[in-house]
Amino acid sequence: MSKNGYCSTFGASNFHSVPTSLMLSFDSLPRDCWVDINTAQLTQNLRALQKIANTPVLAVVKSNGYGHGLMHAAKAFLAGGAQYLGVATLSEALILRDEGITAPILIICGLLPHDMIRAAQQSIEFFVWRKDHLEALRAAANPANPIRVHLKINTGMGRLGCWPHEAADMARELQAIKGVTIQGLATHFASAYNPTLPDTNKQIALFNECIASLKAINIRPAIIHAANSSGALCYPDGRYDMVRIGISLYGVPGDMIPLPDNVKTTLEWKARIISTNILPKGHGVSYSSEYIMPHEGRVGVLPVGYADGFQRVPKNVNTVLVEGQERPILGRMCMDQCLVDLTGFDDITGSEVVLIGKQGDKELYVKDIAKRWGTNAHDVYCGISPRVPRHVR
Repeated sequence: MSKNGYCSTFGASNFHSVPTSLMLSFDSLPRDCWVDINTAQLTQNLRALQKIANTPVLAVVKSNGYGHGLMHAAKAFLAGGAQYLGVATLSEALILRDEGITAPILIICGLLPHDMIRAAQQSIEFFVWRKDHLEALRAAANPANPIRVHLKINTGMGRLGCWPHEAADMARELQAIKGVTIQGLATHFASAYNPTLPDTNKQIALFNECIASLKAINIRPAIIHAANSSGALCYPDGRYDMVRIGISLYGVPGDMIPLPDNVKTTLEWKARIISTNILPKGHGVSYSSEYIMPHEGRVGVLPVGYADGFQRVPKNVNTVLVEGQERPILGRMCMDQCLVDLTGFDDITGSEVVLIGKQGDKELYVKDIAKRWGTNAHDVYCGISPRVPRHVR
């Protein structure tokens, strides 16, 4: 439980200020569907990637630590030497502070001015890039307790940031506000995951021009940063003073950018069979009987559904591992349950199955599941509901 009465287990990108008087930590409650988190491997991944980058690392723990649990991930990465933690929302940052995390935290998504002030009160850093941000800072700045901000530049992502030609003027105005420190200068790479494209080198060149424009007016922020996971691995010129690493810390390689052998996945998703039935040939399975039994066979019930993040995808593409065998999910995914083909098995109610991870000689990789679902590994991991307990192993 958190010190201010909020439940820190919930992904803060999904829940804002959940009172513990209403909810208990899902991690501490029993359920026959859960996620195992290897925090020692998370720490190892941080150390390995930091060694490659040879640069301080901001470890991104947004969206409930990419589904791994916000606090589990944060503590593991700090143990490995992370210099900063990166979150998406003010609520995520406040949960970290509430749970005793004193390390520097940067909110890497945008905030409205009133939330910037609340963040500053907790020594949480954030991006600025608009004139109304300056106005809010002027009104709230206190020289006795400086607000640390990062000036964000749009060099090609087209999402957040001032234009490069505005950077020097914005920096000059920020520096003039007593009680505001320009802690960082940042941009974000749009296409670093594909090194065959020229986009990232163009962004680096444009960002370097911004750095030079600030240098010309004697402004040099403490931390210049740009690279995400792919940028940190493939673009040494884009590493600057710090790299912001996300999905790679969780052991997931890019399609074109492999990870070193000592960086491994850290999450396994499991459940237990809660019931089995013998269904006759021709019997419908799940809602609307979209699947009809082609022969008599045993069907098992798993207590996991699309409300848990096991996506409701068409064409019966989902599978799980049962006793070391890959078995298909049959029929429509339900909100809280699904049905698995157990033909050939006896009644194995209570047996453990694997949704993501390894069992015997078989493994279901998150990237393969992402391809089935028409998405990426980020979406699969982040989509695992906070109600699924995270167990540290």
